[in-house]
Amino acid sequence: MEADSKTSASELEKASANSHQQHVEDVPLDFIDPHRAALENNPEHAEKLSLSTILAVVSLAISYICPISCGFSLATGIIIPIGTDLGDTTKITWLVGGWSIASSVSFSMAGGLSDVFGRRWTILSGQIFCVVGSVVAATAQNVSTIIVASTFLGFGCGIIFVSYAGISELLPNKWRGTGLALTEYAINVPWCANVLIATELNLHTSLGWRWCYYIGLIFAVVSTLGTLLFYWPPKRPQFDIEKTRWQEVKELDFVGLALYSAGLVIFLIGLTWAGQANHPWRSASVIVPIIAGFCCLVACFAYDFTLAKRPLFPLVVFRKLRDFTMLLGIVFVAGMTFYSMMALLPQASLYIFTSDPIEIGYIALPNGIVQLLFGAVATSFMGKIKNLKLQILVSLVIQTIFIACLAAVIPQNKIGWAALQAFAVGPFALVVLACYVVAGLNIPLKYLGLATGLIGTFRSMGGSVGNAIFNTILQSVVGQDLGPAIAAAAVGEGFAPAGLDLLIPATIQTVVGVPGAFAGIPGATLTVQEAAITAARSVYAKAFRMVFFSTIPFGVIAIIIGCFIRDPSIYLTNHTAIHMEREGIFGKEATTHGHKHAERAQELALDEQ
Repeated sequence: MEADSKTSASELEKASANSHQQHVEDVPLDFIDPHRAALENNPEHAEKLSLSTILAVVSLAISYICPISCGFSLATGIIIPIGTDLGDTTKITWLVGGWSIASSVSFSMAGGLSDVFGRRWTILSGQIFCVVGSVVAATAQNVSTIIVASTFLGFGCGIIFVSYAGISELLPNKWRGTGLALTEYAINVPWCANVLIATELNLHTSLGWRWCYYIGLIFAVVSTLGTLLFYWPPKRPQFDIEKTRWQEVKELDFVGLALYSAGLVIFLIGLTWAGQANHPWRSASVIVPIIAGFCCLVACFAYDFTLAKRPLFPLVVFRKLRDFTMLLGIVFVAGMTFYSMMALLPQASLYIFTSDPIEIGYIALPNGIVQLLFGAVATSFMGKIKNLKLQILVSLVIQTIFIACLAAVIPQNKIGWAALQAFAVGPFALVVLACYVVAGLNIPLKYLGLATGLIGTFRSMGGSVGNAIFNTILQSVVGQDLGPAIAAAAVGEGFAPAGLDLLIPATIQTVVGVPGAFAGIPGATLTVQEAAITAARSVYAKAFRMVFFSTIPFGVIAIIIGCFIRDPSIYLTNHTAIHMEREGIFGKEATTHGHKHAERAQELALDEQ
């Protein structure tokens, strides 16, 4: 047994002694020391999963389709057409910002709350948010409404992310990667062709892009019913049997919760605003919320680490630097690149290569397929391959290299563009799911929801930060160079400078696919038009090259952090942390696994004596 395992176990025992020491017979060994449980309570063969457990895991997995596959991936794939239809292509970018901010906040809260009140009702509440968000988005008549709906979907998704902990703890340790891979199968099959599917729905159905949300609504209802019928985890993950739910509610860290939620929202709003036309980086509307939000976050952790009786963020968890805390830095960087690239890459295809929406969908197809291979297929074999640390490092290296390589193929190589972007984004899912597995193996059950919540929060926070930074870089280059480049190209072909006020916006409209934009402009010959369009696409290519180059330092930082995490692959055993309290649709059949937990905890008590 590793020495750090014993040390961290001792710290956790001291931290929670007052709440469970007198009732150790009711506490699973995983609640105290997951490392010891994985090695000592390791049967020769993994236990056969019951039908209810399988259906519960499947229900939890498909709950991601509504907020991620439909509410995020499909929608962001055609974000400009949605904005055009609703009358505002500028503010529509908040569809991404609202989603990521809301998911960051809700995941940070839901993880810890599920440790107190149980995973079942926490996840169901998130699924209900997704149902409401889908209905509002599908019927939206303006951009503001769909942004609100996207925020609901992001908030619900953050709560649903608790099922990463729920799935992990129901399965044998060595199958945890396979269980989490089911979520990726749900997210990516058939949604790996997200841009193409969204484009086809938008162009060839009567309801257009609204079908993205109606499809999500169908899956939200199905997953909610499945969770309600089949998912019966322990009602009290904290195993604090002396206290009622109301007592636990009163003991919640409301100060820390308020500081953290307010700080995160304010901080991310500042970052999302940054770089927009009416919110430059140096403006008070950006600086003030960033500083105020950061101060609130610092105050939250300072309070929790020193004064809180029952902290929302226990210091004992963050002290596990190599076992957990470093994972937060890794998923932060992974989220920066993934969420921003998911929105930026289809735009780059539009601005640089083609305005044909179907062709843009085909360009994005390899991207979706490779995401499926990394996130679902490779993750399914995570327990067989082991070497979790190496899997994370290899994925980070691939992602960092291939994003940088995208700069070499624009604007001249469309095939290379389609192929390279697949490996630039694809490794993200394997990185994140491997981090969830690592956290699940290292963090005791008492804090598992909190730990997975923090991983999700930092992932989404990274997405918001990346979205702000990379969009700022893009817009700064375009804003500075686009007009002069079009003007120089047109004048060089003999176009009169007096007509540039009409030619420049017409060129931009043509690039994004507006037909007949050059009609009626004197002197706009085919030669002039071609020169202007080529110049515009060259400027966009330069801007996107700057974005891709700017991701390199962040990728290197993540790789360095990954070198210092501790590989917990030794704990990928046949051990199962918990079993459902009830089986069957109506939850009437009690299991006997609770007795096994009690017997093992009794052994622990004797060992401690």
